[in-house]
Amino acid sequence: MLRSSALAAAASCSLLAACHGGTVPNQVLTKPAAVSAPTPITRANGPWSYRPSTQRQSFIVDQRAVIAIRLDTATRIDTVSSHAEVAFTVAPLTSGVTGSVGAFLVQSAGRAAATPVGLVTPFPLRAEYSVRGLQLDFTAPRDAVPCASTALAVAQSLRDLWFRPPDTLRVGTTWEDSSSYVVCRDGIPLRATIHRAYRISGISEREGRALLAVSRTSRTVIEGTGAQFSEAVAVSGTGSGQLVYDLDPTSGEIMSANGTATLDLSLRSRVRTQIVRQAVEIRISRS
Repeated sequence: MLRSSALAAAASCSLLAACHGGTVPNQVLTKPAAVSAPTPITRANGPWSYRPSTQRQSFIVDQRAVIAIRLDTATRIDTVSSHAEVAFTVAPLTSGVTGSVGAFLVQSAGRAAATPVGLVTPFPLRAEYSVRGLQLDFTAPRDAVPCASTALAVAQSLRDLWFRPPDTLRVGTTWEDSSSYVVCRDGIPLRATIHRAYRISGISEREGRALLAVSRTSRTVIEGTGAQFSEAVAVSGTGSGQLVYDLDPTSGEIMSANGTATLDLSLRSRVRTQIVRQAVEIRISRS
């Protein structure tokens, strides 16, 4: 059956388990994000006009996954963490993203944090919004085939950094987006379908500036088939997540975010079944 490192590669919440013992890109960012002038809070519920920032932004994405793997009657617990440093610019007309991943480090129990074998950082990052949904579609230079691109797999794991709100925001405003894409692990293509729902749940003040609390829930469905050691393997799974962003509507930038996600996977072959449950903590901060 698939190794534990293969289990989370298709999860929208992270590539933590997939990066364990695998190839993953890394990135480092040093350029500070632009700071706009504070805007006093004058209305309790808005509205605010939202426009995405066109300034270069830098983020750190830290994820920690606890992975329980049950095979027959035995259960093993793994803990895997990842640290990504990302910088990007949003195009003013299309809201597409161009940037780079400067560092990507993975650490499992008893091992030092390291860039996965075969990964070279920094590597470029590019994505556009598709007509099918409101989530970004990622491409990786020189890697047209998803199963051949580690950089593309890492980019998929960073999706929590981007969303596109309506032009006008108030407390209580809601919107949704969705996407379907393929990621691969150990040669098995896995299709992840993700639906995300957002709500402006509150407002706070930081240094005289209004920050909107954006509460996001997500649902994930994963399906795939392939072969392991000449045995046919079918993979299926479902996941869910919650994340709360602090969004500056004036600058159009995410200031921070925190949340959790879970993924349950079933890997079945002719002779056995492996059950995996992954619980992830997610923290996004400015760098």
